[in-house]
Amino acid sequence: MKQILQWPLALLCLVLLTQSCKKEYYVDGGVANPNYNGTIYDYLTEKTMYFDTLRRVVEHAGLKDMLNSDTVTFFAPSDEVLRQVLNDVNGRRFAAREDSVEFEDIDASVWREYLGRYIIKGKRLAGSFPRVSTSNINAFPGINYIMLDGYILNIGLEYTNYNGVEAVGPRVLYLIDVAADPTNYDNVPKVRVVSSDIQPKNGVVHVLSYSHIFGFRRGDFLRSALDNLRANGK
Repeated sequence: MKQILQWPLALLCLVLLTQSCKKEYYVDGGVANPNYNGTIYDYLTEKTMYFDTLRRVVEHAGLKDMLNSDTVTFFAPSDEVLRQVLNDVNGRRFAAREDSVEFEDIDASVWREYLGRYIIKGKRLAGSFPRVSTSNINAFPGINYIMLDGYILNIGLEYTNYNGVEAVGPRVLYLIDVAADPTNYDNVPKVRVVSSDIQPKNGVVHVLSYSHIFGFRRGDFLRSALDNLRANGK
């Protein structure tokens, strides 16, 4: 397994969740076991420090059975990402003199739509994704993937430089919202995987950066959630 490089020290704790890596791409030192003796849902349930809120939202969205039985690859947003998006919703409601809401106040269908952007059918380890270069997409364009509910993301490995030598450093897995601008990956929403190739019995978990914007495009989930709450008289 290739461990994906993570620069901020605050993210090193996520590495401790992960599993074995090839030495040439391993950053933290040592080798860990990539396999988890349970399902993807079990993994989220066990790692309460990082995924307690995500597990709660997964259950509300009706995705528990899928993450317990189907073979899928889950690019998991951290609890901090989900708490931030709910804070955005409540900040807007506070400005409108409306009561704050909880995750479950937003319809399951809304959460299901957006969480579907982070799931691919089948088991896909980091090394199975092609090379991508956000500065040279003509040479290394990655590949566009259709996510669970039809949302299209470009997913690929960025080959970093090391000691001035091109493309010999650690490989960083990126999800790129290519539809925002298919000609210029520098100007589209993208997120880095900070911990890769966690392998429960029914698939793979790749953990996303805590700085990720849920839904990829700023304001998308906010508008969907606010519209849903108003439609339901909340």
